[in-house]
Amino acid sequence: MLLSTALDLPVEQRHALLEVLVAVAAADGAIVAEEAACVESIMGAVMLHPEARAGLRNQLTDPPLWSASLAEIDPKHARTVLYLAAYVAAVDGEYDEAEVRLLRQMCEALDVKKKVLKDAFAWVESGLNWMASLHDETA
Repeated sequence: MLLSTALDLPVEQRHALLEVLVAVAAADGAIVAEEAACVESIMGAVMLHPEARAGLRNQLTDPPLWSASLAEIDPKHARTVLYLAAYVAAVDGEYDEAEVRLLRQMCEALDVKKKVLKDAFAWVESGLNWMASLHDETA
């Protein structure tokens, strides 16, 4: 459902969303394999053109200024942005302090209540716990 909401964004805003997600992945100073794979997966889910994907992959080593990219996204999609950003930040198994700080700055820039970010963290935790339980069942 969340990715289908992102897919409804105009292509320019989808690209800006991915730039924001790249910036979140890079916030702690290093993009690990899980974060790169997550960003790549979201690029596919929102149907970005292969050329746009190549440009975004290049940004993994030189992340864009997140605030400029965030400003390109319609504010009515703030929840989608924050939930996906929280997921990218957590996908490597933990939230780094720099990632959390960036997510809070994004909340302020989007002019949304802190509860939206709190709900995003809860949503991510619930999803990661669900995925872990599936792994436990098959082990």
